[in-house]
Amino acid sequence: MDKAPMTTEEAVLKLRQDPAMADLVRDAYLGRDVADSARRFFESDEFAEVKRLLGDRLKGASVLDLGAGVGLASLAFARSGAARVVAVDPDPSDEVGRGAAARLAPNGEFEMLDAVGESIPLPDACMDVVYCRQVLHHAQDLPALLRECARVVKPGGIVLMCREHVVDNDEQLRQFLTDHPVNRLAGGENANRLPVYLAAITGAGLVVDRAFGPWDSIINAFPQVRTRAELEALPEKKLVRRFGSLGRAAVRVPGVKGMILRRIDRPVPGRLYSFLAHRPA
Repeated sequence: MDKAPMTTEEAVLKLRQDPAMADLVRDAYLGRDVADSARRFFESDEFAEVKRLLGDRLKGASVLDLGAGVGLASLAFARSGAARVVAVDPDPSDEVGRGAAARLAPNGEFEMLDAVGESIPLPDACMDVVYCRQVLHHAQDLPALLRECARVVKPGGIVLMCREHVVDNDEQLRQFLTDHPVNRLAGGENANRLPVYLAAITGAGLVVDRAFGPWDSIINAFPQVRTRAELEALPEKKLVRRFGSLGRAAVRVPGVKGMILRRIDRPVPGRLYSFLAHRPA
């Protein structure tokens, strides 16, 4: 009989013990010190971009953090002026689930609900913002999960879905699952084709305002680059590395910067996309 796979919590504990995985554990906010992870996420350019996309909507808003994990984003939203934050996650574990989230919210900084995205125990049209970070590709029923997001968000409200793994075919999916460190230990990872995500979002009655590719936003580009400034400078950096001063001059030519980013944006198995959508008023 094949050995049963580890739980996600067991896989994370194993990765923490491997010095070669130290950067991955830190960049994935998987360390034991959840307060440190929460601080780094709150101060990150990724969360700064999330706030920029939400704009004035965030202050005084009700925010659903779906698939909240250890509650990093939940606490960040609470610290950024949201009036109510609800963290939804089905995992009770102390390292990657609600047990860790409870350590971040000892004074009720955000609410916690034990639930999955396909069945959210909240009333219709009660949230101004639904935020999902690395959630859609874990869905057991993606259309149902997105229908629930559309149901609980208010008319005119925002659904922001971040860092979703994309593949183009079954071969890329197999490669992605083989390469993924947690999936090798515990399974449970997945990726979808881009049209599958878009069809599920629009099929739920949401309007897609923008789909961000791997290098369109620091939300997706982290940790390959860590700041918006680094992302902006990436085409010039690559041209200078290859062509020296000529490369620095070439990047000023209209269209060259976009061309370089398109060459960087090759179809890597499991590459990251994010989606900004709203429920029509």
